[in-house]
Amino acid sequence: MKKTEITKLLNVMKKLRDPVNGCPWDKKQTMESIIPHTIEEVYEVSEQVYSRNYDKLKEELGDLLFQVIYLSQIASEKNKFNFKDVVEIITEKMIFRHPHVFKNRKFKNLKDFKLWWENSKNKKQNSILDSIPATLPALQEANKIQKKVAAVGFEYKNDIEAIEKVNEELNELKKEIKINNKKKIREELGDLIFAVLDVSRKLNLDPELVLKQSNKKFSKRWKKLEKYTNKENLELQNLSIIEYNQIWNKVKKN
Repeated sequence: MKKTEITKLLNVMKKLRDPVNGCPWDKKQTMESIIPHTIEEVYEVSEQVYSRNYDKLKEELGDLLFQVIYLSQIASEKNKFNFKDVVEIITEKMIFRHPHVFKNRKFKNLKDFKLWWENSKNKKQNSILDSIPATLPALQEANKIQKKVAAVGFEYKNDIEAIEKVNEELNELKKEIKINNKKKIREELGDLIFAVLDVSRKLNLDPELVLKQSNKKFSKRWKKLEKYTNKENLELQNLSIIEYNQIWNKVKKN
């Protein structure tokens, strides 16, 4: 990529934000108003990754890059930093955090490297969890918490122990449901989900991808169920759970 290409994009952003001749919508945007659009672009990138639509992925990555430039431009107008500063700091950070690639640092194994990685990020923090953004979706937040504490040795010895924890939390949830303790039901359900996510981590499976695949599988089967009921002139709202299960098993076999 030529240097002039990124310069051209930066100049496009400056013109859009020009106080006199810029776009009326772009001129009035703030960092806070742009963030929802930035988050949306991340999800649109992920959608194209999952679907492996590389033409659309190329486009969506461009949209995401533009969001970085957008926020950098607003920061530049506030005399805080600019896009060049953003590029420089991430370059320096990646070189520093990969001494085994850019320097002669040796690590015994991946676990040793992960421990160093966490320590390198948390020198100015009171807790290894302080770097996790509070605005993350709960699924991602839980996964990051579990990875960070596991990196310093707080985890089950094997997959089976992690699954046993799921069974323990499931039994506790059943207990609270039986006595109808609303507050504890909510708490135990959260603990159960957290434990299941930890199993996913232990199995080296991304819970977001795993759940995405389950959502896709369920939706595909549900649509088949709808086609079947339409063909048989059955009303969904009139079906019993037994009838639902019978039809569900049929579409699964097909």
